[in-house]
Amino acid sequence: MNFEVGSQVGDYQVVDTLGAGGMGKVYKVRSLISDRIEAMKVLLPDLVTEPELADRFLREIKVQASLEHPNIAALHSAIRVENQLLMLMEFVEGTTLEQKLKGGPLPVAEAVDYMRQVLSALEYAHAHGVIHRDLKPANMMLTPSGVVKLMDFGIAKAATDRRLTMTGTTMGSLYYMSPEQIQGSAGLDPRSDLYSLGVSLYELVTGKRPFDGDSQYAIMAAHLEKTPVPPITVDPRLPQLLNDVILMSVMKDPAARFQTAGAFRNALGNISTPAPTIATPAPAVPVEPAAPRSKRGLWMAAGAAACALALIGVIEFGPKRGMKASQDPVTPPAASTQAPKSDPVPASPAPVSDPAPSQPVVSTPVASAPAPEPSEPVKQASSSPTPIPTQKPLQPAPQNPTPQQPVVQQPAAQEPAVQQPAAQQKPAAQVPPPQPRIDEGAAVRAALQEVREQLVMLTPRATGIRGTLQRMEAAQAAQGHGLNAALQEPLQLMNSYLDEAANALNSGDAAAAKSYKDKAERQIERLEKALNR
Repeated sequence: MNFEVGSQVGDYQVVDTLGAGGMGKVYKVRSLISDRIEAMKVLLPDLVTEPELADRFLREIKVQASLEHPNIAALHSAIRVENQLLMLMEFVEGTTLEQKLKGGPLPVAEAVDYMRQVLSALEYAHAHGVIHRDLKPANMMLTPSGVVKLMDFGIAKAATDRRLTMTGTTMGSLYYMSPEQIQGSAGLDPRSDLYSLGVSLYELVTGKRPFDGDSQYAIMAAHLEKTPVPPITVDPRLPQLLNDVILMSVMKDPAARFQTAGAFRNALGNISTPAPTIATPAPAVPVEPAAPRSKRGLWMAAGAAACALALIGVIEFGPKRGMKASQDPVTPPAASTQAPKSDPVPASPAPVSDPAPSQPVVSTPVASAPAPEPSEPVKQASSSPTPIPTQKPLQPAPQNPTPQQPVVQQPAAQEPAVQQPAAQQKPAAQVPPPQPRIDEGAAVRAALQEVREQLVMLTPRATGIRGTLQRMEAAQAAQGHGLNAALQEPLQLMNSYLDEAANALNSGDAAAAKSYKDKAERQIERLEKALNR
């Protein structure tokens, strides 16, 4: 039979070749009756005589015909031409996710959206007793409108199938096969598909496969024995919750994975925003007050330095200048006795506002001024020196032969000056430190993220309990008994609380989600204790 472009096969004309698989080829064809473009899949010519493959091809037609879902490529018809069986399917225009990966890892939002669509298709297929068994990015077609179509159910297994794989062989693409599929287990269930989808999601967001090797044996051994590198290690920008979901989906033990496609899909639905966005409020912390404080401190330091230099000059040259400037013969001894006492004065930053007149202000007459109040030295420093020579406390000095009164009064005048730094530092101490603004939205998102992660950690324990109880219930049913009521009650409560926690997360109620999560965890602990887990 001729399948060259332009040739006619039955009522169809071959338009193009779309691709080839392990047992068949796919062509783009046009119906000569309806003028509709479709995809035609045919068994490879050299395999037509293989009864096993012919049976598998017929099985694929029947499986595909039983499925009708927006995310599954639909089967239109099947015909025989010259004793050869042909599948006529929906022609899906677009590109496979495998081809899209050639441009690098996909953005998290896109990858999660694509995988949720595939999980929707799997949830439907599994409910109809169909296991795909060959999930990989190459079998996921993305249309220009963003719809993902799951294709190639060539080795899919229906619930009624008793024999599918050939003796001594394993089916499926090696990089994406579940451990139980590699071991040739006859009891494959939907959790095998979820493993393959987890491997696909890992590759979509990192650009790397979790298991690789230089030989088929090395790849199979990696699936069976090795722990994958966490996706977040490959790309630290990935959300932590996405990392946890992927690692759970590729657990070696099927009981530790998601138990249903719906549970996997719901977990991905919680990854609405990448985790790094939680840290966005950090730049909003106000830093404006820092600049004025730093300038004030700079001016204070400069003023203090200028004042210190001025006082050094007074100490060196003050007595001589005092003798010339003062008309009172008693002032030189007062200045000479005061000079040693004026050492603490350089610490005063009071006159920083006008450093120029600091030398005449801090002359020896200023040192002898009584100024009992702490605020008075500040006034003297900022005013002109004219009222200082008229101070009356300087006159009694000649009448008293002992110079004790001026000496006693001078320290009193100096003490307020020593206290000036404390008075100057008060405004700086009173400036409240900048308080970071609290972003309530960020706090809520952080709380929701924390509960999501805790729920992800609880899921393997809950699924393991469900699996154990299902097996126990089946064993009891075989003997005509039901599951122990002491186990049924906590099981129902656990499931109910987990559902309520998920609903609260979806509605953004972190407090309610945490409350239900804690209740579910108590029921899990109760069941684990009863089951000796």
